[in-house]
Amino acid sequence: GLAGRPNEDRYAVSSYRVSETDPTPSIFAIISDGIGGHQAGEVAAEMAVETISHMVAQSNVRHPLATLDHAFQVTSDAIAMKAKDDIQRLGMGTTCACAWVVGRQLFIASVGDSRIYLLRNGNLMQLTVDHTWVQEAMEKGILKPEETRNHPNMHVIRRYLGSSKTPQADTRLRLAKN
Repeated sequence: GLAGRPNEDRYAVSSYRVSETDPTPSIFAIISDGIGGHQAGEVAAEMAVETISHMVAQSNVRHPLATLDHAFQVTSDAIAMKAKDDIQRLGMGTTCACAWVVGRQLFIASVGDSRIYLLRNGNLMQLTVDHTWVQEAMEKGILKPEETRNHPNMHVIRRYLGSSKTPQADTRLRLAKN
């Protein structure tokens, strides 16, 4: 919109062949939503998109989940270091979600509450799980789903890139049977 806080979202979509000798198509999509202070969130989001996209493009595609996990760790540590070096960016971080299609296989990774959905046969399915306080409270039976929509802790993110403790990327697909 034209009013409100600055847009701290960043994204990229890349397509290429696996290698010069392997023509298998590969598509990589990433979205990142910055958090933390004036201009800090957009810096963290941009760092995530650039660093992770570059690491994926430079990989050999043999171990996609390990590549994504390593890229998330490297990026998180780089964001945390940049925040320590500049007091105006202290506490900056970003959520991140990636979808990497190699041939006919889908690999995902996420931290935070940026989501990945699958649209198939007119049905929309959420593949990722939010790393938020309310999601954890629901999983532990503290809150019911209907209690989460307006909960005061609704926007408390528990896992993000740039945190003091390097987060583990969530690479599990969550598919529900309909």
